[in-house]
Amino acid sequence: MTDPVRRVRTIGQGEWRELRAFRLRALADAPNAFGSTLERERAQSDEEWRELAERGAAGRDWHIAVATHGGSWTGMAWGHLPEDDPGLAWLFAMWVDPAARRSGIARELVEDVATWAAARVPVLELRVTDDNHEAIALYRATGFRDAGERAPLREGSSIETTGMRRDLAARPAPGETSA
Repeated sequence: MTDPVRRVRTIGQGEWRELRAFRLRALADAPNAFGSTLERERAQSDEEWRELAERGAAGRDWHIAVATHGGSWTGMAWGHLPEDDPGLAWLFAMWVDPAARRSGIARELVEDVATWAAARVPVLELRVTDDNHEAIALYRATGFRDAGERAPLREGSSIETTGMRRDLAARPAPGETSA
């Protein structure tokens, strides 16, 4: 059954093919926005995509939120709890289809991941390329602050990223949304 309205939901365990196709679209559309590459993720096996979708659906150490409209995927964001830092979650792989941008979907995806993370840890972090001013504005509007950390997008890249952090236990300032 198709979904005639826009909504954000957790990926289903069996949606690995959709996840793969959508992630590859994101990497093709914005190759300099992600730490991974199209080539690297194209090379992943079906089993790796299945496992990722299953873990994202289970919601223990991974969470994959997808935005849909009329049954089609229009956006996604991933959350992850790293084993080496138990007080922290990461928000990454955030992407909204260009036709659906400026519709509020990105904010809904951020809040979905923040809600998932807040039930588990006190801090949510992300990295964003320094020249992605729209994404930086979105993250600031949803309670993230510059963490004072700079790093290359990926090994060997000249593109710089800024680390941003959101205190999930803090009350948002006026104009910000709560998790």
